[in-house]
Amino acid sequence: MTKGLEDYTFNESEMRILKALAKGSHSLSEIINALSIEPSLMSYNLKKLLQKGIIETIRKGSRKHVYFGDSKHALLLRELLSTYDHLDWENILTGLAIDILFQITSQSDMYLRNFSRVTFWRHVRNLRAHGIVNRDDEGYAINPRFLGLKEFIVEYQLFLISTMVKSISEDALILWQKDLECLFRVQKNAPVPQNHIFKTATSALYNLGIPLLSEYEVYFFSRNKENICVEDVILHTLLLGTNDVRNVLYSLLLMRKEWKKIDKNYLLMESQKFDLSLQINAMLQFLRTRGARKGLTLPTWEEFMAKAREYEVID
Repeated sequence: MTKGLEDYTFNESEMRILKALAKGSHSLSEIINALSIEPSLMSYNLKKLLQKGIIETIRKGSRKHVYFGDSKHALLLRELLSTYDHLDWENILTGLAIDILFQITSQSDMYLRNFSRVTFWRHVRNLRAHGIVNRDDEGYAINPRFLGLKEFIVEYQLFLISTMVKSISEDALILWQKDLECLFRVQKNAPVPQNHIFKTATSALYNLGIPLLSEYEVYFFSRNKENICVEDVILHTLLLGTNDVRNVLYSLLLMRKEWKKIDKNYLLMESQKFDLSLQINAMLQFLRTRGARKGLTLPTWEEFMAKAREYEVID
């Protein structure tokens, strides 16, 4: 697995350590004695918390001290554990619970692909029992009392994605991110792992018959995809910037070229996830009406036809 997403869940020992830190204990030896934890196990869990960007260690003389780090997600977690120190976080925020909270925060069912519905309901019951999660007519949501938890989840996801992308290249640039998915670009010929990472957007157009030259390659990361299709490439190209008519034009060219093969229902459904449904509807109508559809960022029909001939999308 790509660095940054190898082990983002928490275990019981990690939460016990973090609760001790939130209460003001910082001496490593004092925490070991207070928690009755083996030094080797302590070192193992500290290493994991360091990788998660939550703690930092400082040596003072012969003693090592542990503190919450100054990253935003670390500070949010410290505040959460301090404010609600009476809660049994060891049985709330451990195991697959973090994945459940990712799903609830994003209002997405994408994480159900990683565990069974039985597991989902079991963890949700526990979260509801502690008052962390409520249910209304629209589904599950984090209790407004625990706004800090929701903020932590969002910032933690940002940290995980950023760490993963930077492990590929320090020069990599995240172009779009939501939940544990992202679109990023790197310099051409940069070594990119194949695990859940797919070349897409303008970088995928060449093999689809629309040759573009660029010094960058664009990739999409998702743990829940085994491949990407033409519809994904269209959406990812738009994610590069719908205010740039060139991106819209390239997406229109691919849409026109693959018109008979494109699954319009899938395209519209996926566009909602990226907040692109209005743009996709406008583009579909643009092609159906030969440019009569106006509004949003669209080229003129003459501009589109000129590019279509240039790239031999039409005769």
